[in-house]
Amino acid sequence: MVISNDPMEQRKTNHALGARKLRFAALLAGVAACAPQSCSPPSSEIEGDELLGVFGRDGGPGQQPDASVAGGRTEADAGRTASRSGGPDAGARAPAVVRTPPEGSCVAPEGEPQRELRRTLGRPPCRGAQILEHQDAEGSPRYACIFTPPGVETRKPLPVVLFFHAEDDNPTGFDKRTGLRKLASQTNLTGDPAHTGFIVIAPQGRALKSKTGSHFDTGALGPDNVDLAVVDHFLEQISARGLIDPRRVYTLGMSAGGHMAATYAMMRADRVAAFATFAADAPPATWACPGPPPPAMVLYRACDTAVPCESVERWIRTRESQSAETPALRLGEDRKEEPHCALRKRCSEQKGMIHHNRWPKGREQDILRFFASHALAVQR
Repeated sequence: MVISNDPMEQRKTNHALGARKLRFAALLAGVAACAPQSCSPPSSEIEGDELLGVFGRDGGPGQQPDASVAGGRTEADAGRTASRSGGPDAGARAPAVVRTPPEGSCVAPEGEPQRELRRTLGRPPCRGAQILEHQDAEGSPRYACIFTPPGVETRKPLPVVLFFHAEDDNPTGFDKRTGLRKLASQTNLTGDPAHTGFIVIAPQGRALKSKTGSHFDTGALGPDNVDLAVVDHFLEQISARGLIDPRRVYTLGMSAGGHMAATYAMMRADRVAAFATFAADAPPATWACPGPPPPAMVLYRACDTAVPCESVERWIRTRESQSAETPALRLGEDRKEEPHCALRKRCSEQKGMIHHNRWPKGREQDILRFFASHALAVQR
């Protein structure tokens, strides 16, 4: 390094060296302060070059789809590799992380069931789907739309996604709002080409007197919750036909349906391998078991009036404090990621409501890759 005799040049050199030392000291301090999985904002954990591999790597000869993840990868690492790129063919995919389900209930019973209805909802007009009917414990007719891939009997057993609609919708929202129906026939979540595709069970909520729209009861966390029992019934009805792979049951919900997806996954942690939500924050249910709650992928908008970005991120931080795998995508107006929660002056009430109700089309494969990376250690 050449040292100049010019005082001005010496001051510049000393300033540059001082700045480098400060940056280096800050870097060391950051490394020392950061515990694994704790130093990046929730949605920044998923980066473009990190999201390669769940569908893009061959597990190798003789490697079973549910084999333990090798090389020290954790469940969180597997979740973060939910790739954005590549097609729906998962013939070559990384092995799923297998979670041992907890014994007994992990959610303390609390809350009173909501029984008063504004009206009884009729049969949903799901096109091209089988519609199941059941009478719940309160005497109300209940329905679920069952979307299966062509030739389901030759593909079985298949993973199942329980889809819970938003409060302003019904089970047809699965077909109308999302791009999942086409993917359901061609996406392989199992790693076995003989079992390509997945089944969707979309239950219908109730028109509760205390709320507008159609809801699922997520406040009653005991055995007398009729919505939980109805979902159990529909799941068992399809399972009895030998169509479902019990190791790969997932829940997915939008808005208030996201609360139900999380609630069902937590209260049925011995059945649900993982769940995903869009435009939803923390459900009323509180995890009470020693281990972490089920893995979850959380998608949300930076500008959302109904469920503010900050509220979603509080839930994500709570889950992270429980060591729960929670990859997250904070989105802008469309399917692109947004680096920060929107400032109030940039997020009007009208704009926020539009964003809240806009399903993130084009991000469905992120969700499916996340599901594909998780399974339960249960007997077939």
